Amino acid sequence: MGWHLLRRYFLILTAAALPLFSHELPHETRQTVSFLALDGENSEEPLPVRRDLRSERIFSYPFDFNETIEKFIEEYSTPERLAYLQRSLDRAAPFRNHIEETIKEKGLPTELVYLPLVESAYRVDAVSRSGATGLWQFMLNSIEPYDITVDQWRDDRRDFWRSTEAALEKLIYNYDKTGNWDLALAAYNCGLNGLRRTMASTGIEDYWELAGKQLLPAETNRYLPKFIAISTICSYGGRYGLDTGWEERLEWEKIELDRSVDLRLLAAETGMDYGTLRLGNAELLYDVTPPADSGYALKIPASHADSLNRVLETSDEAFMEFYRYSIRTGDTLSEISGHYKVPLSLIYRYNRNLSPRFLRAGQTVIIPALADVPPYGSQKGDEVDFTGTYVVREGDSLWSISGRFETTPELLASRNRLPVNGILNIGMKLMVPLTE
Repeated sequence: MGWHLLRRYFLILTAAALPLFSHELPHETRQTVSFLALDGENSEEPLPVRRDLRSERIFSYPFDFNETIEKFIEEYSTPERLAYLQRSLDRAAPFRNHIEETIKEKGLPTELVYLPLVESAYRVDAVSRSGATGLWQFMLNSIEPYDITVDQWRDDRRDFWRSTEAALEKLIYNYDKTGNWDLALAAYNCGLNGLRRTMASTGIEDYWELAGKQLLPAETNRYLPKFIAISTICSYGGRYGLDTGWEERLEWEKIELDRSVDLRLLAAETGMDYGTLRLGNAELLYDVTPPADSGYALKIPASHADSLNRVLETSDEAFMEFYRYSIRTGDTLSEISGHYKVPLSLIYRYNRNLSPRFLRAGQTVIIPALADVPPYGSQKGDEVDFTGTYVVREGDSLWSISGRFETTPELLASRNRLPVNGILNIGMKLMVPLTE
């Protein structure tokens, strides 16, 4: 009896395993095998349907494949579209691990990691024609009530960390209000309120029926099948010739700062790659972090966390570069701010006793070097031909002489290596702009 039972299971397992060693497609006809039942009677039972495990696709999102989706899969399987997907996946590499882990922590479908590919091709600096910005394409009027700040220092829609949290919170809210993921994603694209109005007016609560009857915006009609097609191809990229990237994933860590720092100087001091550091903090409008009291936390590769903390703890350096500018007659802080591409608030922060109403010639102003620009007024001065000569007379001053030769006291003093407030002696020869 034991032999017959063993033979029964051996035949079943052998038949079930055949597709794994065959290049033929599974046959639809159910196979049967004869064996001696435990009661001694001969019996016939069907074997399990052969399964080609190589073609199975397993997802956590409840995809419902249909003809529309298959057409999109075919569309994105062309060499040109696959090259586009590969470039997008390459751009996703620095952020993918963080986004996947965040999705996992929230218990959401893992395929949502490919939604930024649909939204922005994984470009942190992406800006749509309507002004939607960042990986997850947030509009300015849609950042409430999420933890996203847009001010003179930063645009958190480009912050991969904050924007991911906000986007997933938004998707969860959409799901709670619509009851399924298809509608939640449609709402992410066309707006929850608009979608709910359409559902209420038509009585239709199925995305595919709404799309089939052209009751949704054209972009939303394409949005879900495009997402499912791209998720399918990227989830099984090897089958489509994509490099899915098995290399070690980058991990990020947030570090709270007690001072503003220049990313270029910080990267050089800690050995971090500046490009990676800048990409991880793409929300910064300048290469300088906001003031310490802003609550900004710098994102760095976790492997450099110890070295950064060590540098910050053992150094009193500001880790910033500054321009030093000497105020000239007629200067205004707004013009200086515009030239150096620095907010006025930042100029005031580093020059606490500075007053726009009481600027005086020769006063030195410290200006953070947020942009690579020439010194203010240097371009105009460089064009002036100081090959003329003037002999100082009684009553002359740099101000009166500069007015006569249509230049500035500061430039006149600079070309003659004199202090702006210096005393001129009668008979002194000065280089002045050549007049016709």
